[in-house]
Amino acid sequence: MPDATKPVRKSAEPLVGVRVLVVDDHAFTASLIRDLLYAAGAQSVTVARDGEEALSALRYCQPHLVITDWRMPVMDGLGFTRIVRRAAVKPDKRVPNPRVPIILLSAHASVKAVETARLAGVTEVLAKPFTTATLIQRIVAATADPRAFVVAGDYVGPDRRRRNTGGRKSRRAGDPPPASEFEDENSVLSQLQAQLDAFERRPRRSA
Repeated sequence: MPDATKPVRKSAEPLVGVRVLVVDDHAFTASLIRDLLYAAGAQSVTVARDGEEALSALRYCQPHLVITDWRMPVMDGLGFTRIVRRAAVKPDKRVPNPRVPIILLSAHASVKAVETARLAGVTEVLAKPFTTATLIQRIVAATADPRAFVVAGDYVGPDRRRRNTGGRKSRRAGDPPPASEFEDENSVLSQLQAQLDAFERRPRRSA
């Protein structure tokens, strides 16, 4: 069984050797993200439809990173994150690595929403729609340069003192604007499809 606690070795291709768990109830969105990750060199990408299915997948896929949507039926991204982080205090056989970096995808980019996610133990918040370059950048930061892990009082998760790059103020010039609370899902999917098309000439690995 692979060891997800070991740091990912740096490579000319940043996602080589990276195992990712993608959690999203929208099959087309999950498929697009999976294909983007494979095109960027990921070793393996496992897809789960909700937080409960993701918990079942953690033991066998041993991810270096989890990318999860916020809004999902059964168990959402925050509920999943809280269970994963809680395992650092009270061991949970479903969670082999409570410190696994977690990137939360959300159309809700308000300061309050980002702070709620951070308090749950999320490593990064990435607003929809996002560029492929921004997604890869966050993955590299989370796996090659992980934050210190903190267990203090009611908080369990990555050290929040490092500048959070998921909010509005941290966006670089040229990045897409944050989605509103009522972001049209079709618009997000269209932009993801356009990003995937940019990788079409690169060799792809089978799922």
